[in-house]
Amino acid sequence: MVYEKSALGFNEFINQNRTLSVRERQVLLLVNGVRNIDELEKFFKKEQLTITLNKLMSNGYIHQFNSITSLSKNKTPSHSTLATLSFITSISDELPIDSAKIAAIKTILLESADDYLGLMGHNIKVCVNSCNNEYDLRSCISMWHMAMRESKLGRESTSFLLEQIHQTLENKILSADRHTH
Repeated sequence: MVYEKSALGFNEFINQNRTLSVRERQVLLLVNGVRNIDELEKFFKKEQLTITLNKLMSNGYIHQFNSITSLSKNKTPSHSTLATLSFITSISDELPIDSAKIAAIKTILLESADDYLGLMGHNIKVCVNSCNNEYDLRSCISMWHMAMRESKLGRESTSFLLEQIHQTLENKILSADRHTH
């Protein structure tokens, strides 16, 4: 059986407020949608692991990973990542992203570069701080995405953060619809 983090699970590492014990956070960190229980048992005693996984699942921090996507190779982007990337690259000029949305996306990129990329994130931060339109934003997101996927610390959070960016962009359309009615 393979588990993956839920949005709540990712938030445990992103937010400043910690709600789990050290052991629970250790297990949560290693849950990545790829490792199965046998692999996790290399790090923890079986009975402790079972109790911790059950608690994390019942409290909504993790869920069972979709068995179809778990068959794909680690380096292959998931369907949701590809869909998100295609959404990001299809940003059109018909409906410009307002400055609040750009600022929200820039914040996600800057904070995650600080949290996960260290010195490797310097060029990304320069790109993000200098971008002021959709085209530049797309370039920064692409550069950020590649760096996050290649980093040890950021790899497991990339899909979640990319989904946040996707939701921010999608909300752009919903907000615009509300203003026209």
